[in-house]
Amino acid sequence: MDALASRRSTRVFTPKALRTVSSSQTGSQTGSPTPRTQSPQPRSMQEPMLVTTWDTTMPVVAIGQSQTGELHVLDAQAPISQRHAVVFGMQANDTLVFQGICDICVLKGTVRVYEHESSGQWDRVYSPVSHPLVSLRAQTQTKDEAERDAEAQHMYELWATSHNECEVVVAVRAVDCGLEHLGRVAPAYASLFTGSVAADSEQLVQAIGVPGMTPMRTVNAGVQVLQTPEDWAQALDQASTMPQRLDDEFEPIAPVYAVAGAQGQGKSTFSRMLVNRLVARFGRVFYMETDLGQSEFAAPGALSLTLVSAPVLGPPFTHTGRTEAYHAAYMGVVTPKNDPDRYAACVLR
Repeated sequence: MDALASRRSTRVFTPKALRTVSSSQTGSQTGSPTPRTQSPQPRSMQEPMLVTTWDTTMPVVAIGQSQTGELHVLDAQAPISQRHAVVFGMQANDTLVFQGICDICVLKGTVRVYEHESSGQWDRVYSPVSHPLVSLRAQTQTKDEAERDAEAQHMYELWATSHNECEVVVAVRAVDCGLEHLGRVAPAYASLFTGSVAADSEQLVQAIGVPGMTPMRTVNAGVQVLQTPEDWAQALDQASTMPQRLDDEFEPIAPVYAVAGAQGQGKSTFSRMLVNRLVARFGRVFYMETDLGQSEFAAPGALSLTLVSAPVLGPPFTHTGRTEAYHAAYMGVVTPKNDPDRYAACVLR
């Protein structure tokens, strides 16, 4: 243990409560979609708040897919149910908040989501109403254009035939992953990913909505939107840009980041963002879970060490089972208070 510890550079981050554009009901940070009073902490509001700044006058191309898989441009008035994807332009700092599940691919420029800079590859994003709704933010190009896959390249070519003046170009693709049908077996969760469309969002939905993904112009009381407070951003910048130290043999020392804080301070959300920043820098990150009641990758009641090599773009129940634990110990309880010695032994293993 001493030899291993000597090759680590440890930093501890204690996030303050996440500030959101929300009110009374917050989402669970556990492996279940059940809403409960939990981090992030909301602040009340009396009227609907504007959360999407994307302008419906920006150019949009709706794309359909034939039974043989061929892509083609749809008429702007075609039903949303016929859309396989939409491609649309954004300006720097435009935001887009939505409820649902979709794949996004940034064809030009960069979009930040969950502190992950998406560019060139398809990323599946989960935005259930039980948790703070995901916000996509366009930003100016910060890295070289990534190579697109064949479908994304075809979409960009369909877009470029009539538009090419936008700083950021995003493709949003409909998906059928199974979670969107959760309400069929658990009616209480029927509106988890789908909900009614507010009057002020109808034009937005008609412009860039796809099956399973509903953009929202404003949010009402009881709905949260994920944001990154300034102090969180500073801590994330520090962690993701900190120079690596070298040992006596001039080998890099693996950095270790510990996230600590009281209940309800947003540790789980902050950790998700930190993982995404570190995956972008190092390619792979080990994530050690020591909170028995709020597991991220393992089942509740388990301690685990998981190797993460892809961005985490949703709450825990959306990626449970998508990663494999490098090491795990199941305690079968949600608190270590009745058997702290066993808990400590499992952590040390």
